[in-house]
Amino acid sequence: MGLTSALGTIGSVVARYAKKPLESFSALETSEGGHTIVAKDGSLATVLRIDGVRQILGKEELEHLIERLTVQLSPYFGRPGHALQVWFARDPDLSDLVVRNLMRPPRNVATELNLDFDDLFEAREAHLPNFIVSEGFYFVLWTRLSILTKQELQRANIDRKPPKGWPTFAEAQDINRAVRALVTRHDSFVASLLTDLGDVGIRAEALDAHEAVEVIRSSVYPDLTDSKWRPALPGDPVPSRRPELSAGDASHYLWPRLDDQIFDREAERVNPRIVRVGAYNFAGVDMTIGPQEVQNFAFLLSRMIEGSVSKEFPWRVSYLIEGEGLSMLGIQSFLAAIFTITNRDNRAIRDAIQELKAARAEEGLVVCRMRISFATWARSDDLRLIEDRASKLKRAVEGWGYCEASQLAGDPLASVMSSALALDIASTAPAGVPPLADVVRMLPWNRDASPWSFGSVLFRTGDGRPWAYQPGTEKQDAFIDLVFAPPGKGKSVWLNTTGLASCLSPAATVGTGGQMLPRIAIIDIGRSSSGLVSLLKEALPIDQRHQVAYHRLRMTKDYAINPFDTQLGCRYPLPNEKAFLVNFLALLGTPVGSERSPEGLADIAARVVDEVYARFDDKKIANSAPKRYVHGEDFEVDEALRGRGIQVPGSVTWWDVVDALFEHGAEREAILAQRRAVPLLEDLQLVLRDDRIVNNFGTAMISTGEKVIDVFARMITAVAAAYPLLTVPTRFDIGAARVVSLDLDEVAPSVGDFAAKSTAMSYMLARYATARDFYLNEEIVNLIPDLYREHHRARIRRIRETPKRLVYDEFHRTSVAPQVRDQVMIDMREGRKWGVHIVLASQLLDDFPKDMIDVATGIWVMGVANAGNAREVAERFDLSRTAESIIKHHLNGPAAGGAPFLVKIQLRDGQHEHMLVNTLSPVEAWAFSTTAEDAELRQRLYAVLGPKEARRRLANRFRTGSAKNEIARRLKDAFEQGRIGDEVKNGIIDRLVLELSPEEAASRGVAHPEPPRRAGRQPAHA
Repeated sequence: MGLTSALGTIGSVVARYAKKPLESFSALETSEGGHTIVAKDGSLATVLRIDGVRQILGKEELEHLIERLTVQLSPYFGRPGHALQVWFARDPDLSDLVVRNLMRPPRNVATELNLDFDDLFEAREAHLPNFIVSEGFYFVLWTRLSILTKQELQRANIDRKPPKGWPTFAEAQDINRAVRALVTRHDSFVASLLTDLGDVGIRAEALDAHEAVEVIRSSVYPDLTDSKWRPALPGDPVPSRRPELSAGDASHYLWPRLDDQIFDREAERVNPRIVRVGAYNFAGVDMTIGPQEVQNFAFLLSRMIEGSVSKEFPWRVSYLIEGEGLSMLGIQSFLAAIFTITNRDNRAIRDAIQELKAARAEEGLVVCRMRISFATWARSDDLRLIEDRASKLKRAVEGWGYCEASQLAGDPLASVMSSALALDIASTAPAGVPPLADVVRMLPWNRDASPWSFGSVLFRTGDGRPWAYQPGTEKQDAFIDLVFAPPGKGKSVWLNTTGLASCLSPAATVGTGGQMLPRIAIIDIGRSSSGLVSLLKEALPIDQRHQVAYHRLRMTKDYAINPFDTQLGCRYPLPNEKAFLVNFLALLGTPVGSERSPEGLADIAARVVDEVYARFDDKKIANSAPKRYVHGEDFEVDEALRGRGIQVPGSVTWWDVVDALFEHGAEREAILAQRRAVPLLEDLQLVLRDDRIVNNFGTAMISTGEKVIDVFARMITAVAAAYPLLTVPTRFDIGAARVVSLDLDEVAPSVGDFAAKSTAMSYMLARYATARDFYLNEEIVNLIPDLYREHHRARIRRIRETPKRLVYDEFHRTSVAPQVRDQVMIDMREGRKWGVHIVLASQLLDDFPKDMIDVATGIWVMGVANAGNAREVAERFDLSRTAESIIKHHLNGPAAGGAPFLVKIQLRDGQHEHMLVNTLSPVEAWAFSTTAEDAELRQRLYAVLGPKEARRRLANRFRTGSAKNEIARRLKDAFEQGRIGDEVKNGIIDRLVLELSPEEAASRGVAHPEPPRRAGRQPAHA
């Protein structure tokens, strides 16, 4: 028997016959205020919550972190006085609770906005716990009295004596236990370690003493997690208690003992390995001999997960780390030297000790004293389950670098309590003396930091850690996202998911005017956003569904958009509106096949814009000719004038009508009238030959020798002929819609030079129609006529307070339109000032030039078309080598657990880089599906069953969130039978409707068809 084994056996025999209450394992006495907890012996403790690392840790990054942390932690453990408990736990049994808590804020927002999303949240709460695990990671920083000098300790003992005549407080916290000199040292220890962790990219925070005691209690009783319990500590109101002790005892005047507050149920020994604590059976496992090969924590976690989070069981580990590890080896070295002749183990111990001492003397090696304890638990009504879990835990620990572990600690309760959080600096595990670098390597650093405590969308890490995300919050200074994804990698689902998250932002429920949906403009080519729009619209009450709209833009006068429209009452465009107009006119003047407009065209456009507004300004006397009101041009305006008794003299202008209607409260009709008052594209011809234009630009020529004025005039004529929607007053109106998707598929052809120009013009018009109000702030109020100033001030205040999101999907379609890119760059650079969240999504890497990447705050990569592109993507977005490897090997598109992606996001606390997974419930997958077949089937069932019931039945039948494969299978069968054509597909979709809706079959008077046996239930998939 080796020396270490003998000493451990003696301790086990003694412990086996000693029965202790739970409070005997606690050294906690009271709180010193703030984050400091005071122990019974005067030691001080602070609990840090470790959120994780801001950057993905590959092998290279982990080695760098270990090297830096070893240096930074050395001063704390190179001498006695400080101790550190590193505590980590994962509990799949609490996953339901975690998901419910994270869903509570967006649920509340949905309720405030009258969005009926109960089925969506219920589906999330049922589905996500299969992929997400509750996780806790804490440091406990201890500062002990041994750090004080002899004089300081003597002084402390005097100061801690109660005053003469002081009553006893047998059942209360001892508020005189803290030592002033120790508090200063402890605060410095905490502050320094927090700084050190931050320097290496680890997010951490010191918990207030109340929250610290709460998590300590939850580590003892996992069933009390999130119980909203709060301890009574100095500074709190004193709980009312009846005096129960002697007349000289004043316990009822102070706060109850911490032990009495933490431990409300005693433990019961079930067998030599199992104890019952509260509602659970616990089993402890101690590491008795350290690993032969030191491996990082990821190896242990992978063994616990066994390839699937669903196979994991609750477990925790506690590392107890103290300095001056070699000092404890004095007696062991002496005894080992005596018994060297009789036992080889003791000779090895002696030699190892000598090597460590030599390394410390020669290289400054810091050697620690470390004890590692584990525990697992299960409901108390299943003894076999806890035995099985304990066995699995022991095997996993022993496979972590080939170490040895044991469940035989003598007192099973002491073994279990050794892995509790922050109760004491004690453990039943035998101490090892590893170098600090080995200690650091074994700690759980590979945890992705989650900056948001809650969010309307819940991503996750590959090993099941929840990663909440809330777009557009104060954690970022600006909101500019670039999304790169080849087809089939989950881009559309991500856009819909984060779009919904923006709608459920808590910011949407506050501000002037009360609760409202945020402002979201989606410029798309195709129907990829239609799922989100449909989901939102159907969730709103009928009288509010106008707030959400999907439009398919067409090149006809019915969809007319006049870019010369101004804000209500404004005779001139605002500065940002003028900049847009000049850019738009330059685009229209760009010859087909060219990337840039002719030289000088933008200059003349700027001057012409000024002159055309001046010409129709009714407040300007000289040379102005405001447009005259003509009865019959707009029926709604005529009726509004008549209905309000507004007299219209014969010489009245449209601007007069606008003002009169506004003064009588007819805001909508005033807007309609103003569309007749502002310039149209063809009106530019009226001012183009004005003397002020001719004098300045009459001799200017382009490179071909043609006059700029002639080029401009020809452009106006050509555009009017080619684009009829630009030739008449605005007819296309998003109205009161707050979430708008504009589908440009019909006006943005993809082939040919003319197609490129049409696409560019369509993007510009769509941006103008949906988002021009986004760029208003209080600074422009003074540019607005007095009559309208208060109206716009209130309106702008609400716009400023409202989350705003502008999405350019299929951004690669603008690659041949530099004017569009120029406008987007303006939007990106000024987005922060206006509070606009901008999202650009593209399939092509070249669509993201350096100037866009430089201002982006979020880079979202869904994958690459082939592995060879990974290097180019990493270089373009300045990603780490580990990120490059992830892009190359792990971003393979949607799978059973969701769609993986890599994100690089800039927050106020620094840059984050993580690999995450977007996991949707089958209900959400059906809501967001964009394939034509799924959308048709969904819409038909919506009409028959209503949205919620339709999604429920679709999700139960097709767990993947799509019926595309089933429809394709049936089409193949039909083709083999000689049946082809669109009517066959329609018939298949119709049959699926009848299969899923017996009610519809009954209403048609047909038998309810049974699903074919081949179309069995599909496996769950997000």
